[in-house]
This record gives sequence, structure tokens and C-alpha cells, in this order.
Amino acid sequence: MVKIFIPQKISEIAFEKLKTIGEVTMYTGTDGPMPHDEILKEVKDKDILYALGEVEFDREVIMAANPLKLVSAMHMKATFVDKKACSERKVPLCGIPNFVSKTTAEFTFALLMATAWRLPEAHEYLRNNEWTQNQSTSFLGSRLYGKTIGIVGMGAVGSGVARRAVACDMNVIYHKRTRLSPAEEITFGNAEYKALEDLFMESDIVVLCTSLTNDTKGLVGEELLSLMKPTSILINTSRGPILDEEALENALRDKKILGAGLDVYEVEVPEENPGPRKGLFDLENVVMTPHIGSAARETRDEMAMRAVHNIERFLDGKRPFDVLNPEVYGEAASNDEVIG
Repeated sequence: MVKIFIPQKISEIAFEKLKTIGEVTMYTGTDGPMPHDEILKEVKDKDILYALGEVEFDREVIMAANPLKLVSAMHMKATFVDKKACSERKVPLCGIPNFVSKTTAEFTFALLMATAWRLPEAHEYLRNNEWTQNQSTSFLGSRLYGKTIGIVGMGAVGSGVARRAVACDMNVIYHKRTRLSPAEEITFGNAEYKALEDLFMESDIVVLCTSLTNDTKGLVGEELLSLMKPTSILINTSRGPILDEEALENALRDKKILGAGLDVYEVEVPEENPGPRKGLFDLENVVMTPHIGSAARETRDEMAMRAVHNIERFLDGKRPFDVLNPEVYGEAASNDEVIG
């Protein structure tokens, strides 16, 4: 029977399906990622590795797994798996299609609204029994309609955010490497293309939706933040290293911008001390969540089951979907700029 290893809990529906396919070993610890030395022990006799984003399958893991036949990742790009090592061993590495863009766009807009309307503060206001009068001017949010939203990156997520912004009667401006066609711009409420500096100057809300590449790493720092209005808000649900957290903390603390909503950080699991800079916890004008932009139950089930289906196809003698190292099938290697 084929032996499958999962380094972290997955959805029940996917786990139960895998048990009908082979002998499954799944790590169920809750105190953090599975230790690397334990992973090395577990993979030694495994045929298939089921990869998840919080656990790195580095070269040492890939080389230790024997008789490794397939790595199926619950992730679009599987940047946490050593693709080169997989290719050296002639082992297919497969990911999943973009199941998350609509979910992430929806979450991004939820975070945007929670930040603009100060919903976490309002929740604490009630919990602390501080509600003493109505129509107070001491607790005011920011409405969206009539405001300008600037979207950095107009891929699947950015486009989804733009559609929701149009539904809220917002003006959409955007920046991306390749300008949208006039027809596409009309679709997004006559969205206007802007140079990056102009977008930061003109926007009431800036939303970062771009991929992490060598070009976008550290893209947003003190220089761009200094261009924002003192009444503006910054939202980041893309990747943490795109934004300089120290520069953001300074801008928030000095009231250079009104607020921020963050779901991603420069340091995340499985790295040591994951999460935002400690100074951000001292500020009331920032809303923070632990990288849950795709964490809808339905979406995670879809992601998990796609990785299972790839395993099924492989065991049936078919090529899996979403192969990330096509060179193992004699095709040209992929050249993806995404690094995280």
C-alpha cells in the first residue's frame, strides 16, 4: 500500500479521502510546525509527500524520502518545497490552481472595511462598557463611497477588490506592470492607471495585491508612505516582505496616515518569532490578522481536495494537474518570478 505523509492537519474531508488511497501518517501537533528532525525520520519510507505552506520541505527532506514518487502541495507555487531537488530525483511536484483569489479579495475588502470603520475598536468599546452616549464625535470611522481606492497589482485578487470597490461607489485607480485594456478599465468603473508615486498620493485607501518577487520585495517603505494623505489607510494582504513594517509603524505612530490593516508580515510561520513588529501592538489604528486571507472553510476544503486529486491521478498512471517542474516529463522548465 502506498505510504503518504502529511506534516500538518488538513481538512477532514481530504484526510478521510486519503485514507482510502493509502497508509496515511499525519502530524497533529498544535504547538507549532513539526520539527525538522522529526520530518526527516517520518519521510524515510514514504512514497508521497503532501506539502503545506507552513512546513518547509527542503533539499534534505526531499533527498531523505525514499521511495519518493510524488510531492503534492496544497499551494499554488509551493515555494516552500525544493523544486530543484524534486527535479533531480525525477519526482513531480504539483501545486493547485488559483482557488483563493475570490476568497482573498473578499477577505481583503472585509479587512478594509474593518479598518476604515474601526470595528475592532468598536467591539472593545462595548466590551469595556465605555458606551455612554450616541452620536458621539469621539468614535468616528471613514465611509467608503466617493473615496479613491488605489490598488497595487491588478491580478485576480486586485481585480476582485476593484469589483467590490465599484459596488461601494468608490473611484478605482491602479498600478501594475502592464496597463489594462480600455475595455478592462471600463469593467472596473473606468479605473485609471497611475504611476506608483501618484497612486500613493491620490488614494484614500491603498491596497497591496501584488506578488512577491525580487522587484517587489521592500517596494513600500518610508518614501512611498510619506506620499500618503494623513487621512488615508493602507491594506496589505499580499506578502509581508513587500512592506517595510518599521516604516509603517513610524507612519502610524506619527499620524502620517490614518490607519492600516495587515494580514501578512515580514516574519511568518515557520520562522522564529512570527508576526508583526511588537510596536504595532501598541497602536490602536492598525487591525491585524494572522495570514488568514484564504481561510474560508469551503476554500480550504477545495485546496486540500485538489492536492488529493493530484495524488489520485498520479496513482492511476495519469499526469497530475498543475505540475510545477514539467522538466520531469521532458518539457521546458517553468520560469516563475514569484519567490513567496
